[in-house]
Amino acid sequence: MGFIRRIPPLYRAIIIILFGIFAFDLMGVFVRILGEEFPIFQISVMRNIFGVIPPLLLVLAARSMTGLHKICTPYLIGLCAFRGITVIFAQISYYTALSHIAFATATTLAFAGPMFITALSVPVLGHRVGFWRWSAVILGFVGVIVIMRPGADVFDMYAVLPVLAAIGYALSSITIRLFPEDIGSSEIQLMTQFFSLGFSVIVLFAFSSPVPITTGDEWLKFIIVGICGGIGVLCLVTSYRLAEPGQVAPFEYLGIPISFILGYVFFTEAPFDQLIPGVFLIIAAGLIIVWRERRLKSV
Repeated sequence: MGFIRRIPPLYRAIIIILFGIFAFDLMGVFVRILGEEFPIFQISVMRNIFGVIPPLLLVLAARSMTGLHKICTPYLIGLCAFRGITVIFAQISYYTALSHIAFATATTLAFAGPMFITALSVPVLGHRVGFWRWSAVILGFVGVIVIMRPGADVFDMYAVLPVLAAIGYALSSITIRLFPEDIGSSEIQLMTQFFSLGFSVIVLFAFSSPVPITTGDEWLKFIIVGICGGIGVLCLVTSYRLAEPGQVAPFEYLGIPISFILGYVFFTEAPFDQLIPGVFLIIAAGLIIVWRERRLKSV
């Protein structure tokens, strides 16, 4: 633990967000598999049920239940409820896209998130985003476009949904910075997760009907979706509290090659020719952020 604390916050945030992105991509794999048999709204409910486990375990392990009492103010409860709504909006949009378009296409489009995070950090948090960070984000987004290579599949109506999901997740990520620093990330995520669960149940029974889960294999897939989703969100929450969103956001783009690999392993998709040269632009964007932050600290 002492060694971890000696790592600068920015680098800790980068490591954590990369782990979270991998968890999110793995979750997406099983969402797509489950989407062949179960309604998207039901997948969202089950993801939120099992997604409670990671933050709950961390809260219990840290014995930080006092943080939950600090959240119990009208403003912070409302903030958690808002985050819960944005998460449900993002989940339903993204899960629907995964069920209708190629896995790599959906995940690539969802990586518009860092662009929205950087833009929203200005009006929501009052952050000043300079030339180099904007340039890095734009460079990373260009890398996404190069990899995506817009075509008929990209302009399918369902291709809009991952971008909408990116906006929802960006709002959820950016508003985490509005919580007081003495409230832990796990407590915030646990409270938000309860709201997400409640909203997802309402949406399920309002617009669909649950399908019975009959086999242990189906239960295992739902558990993986919930645990990976919970870990992914918790990692995002933690990383965006360790460093400014504009510093961390471009590193989300590194999840794109991860999604390509998972798409090949699970769905025999092999669009690796699309990776070059876009992946180099994405890596360059991350390196520009690190270089700029080091320059600023040395001044």
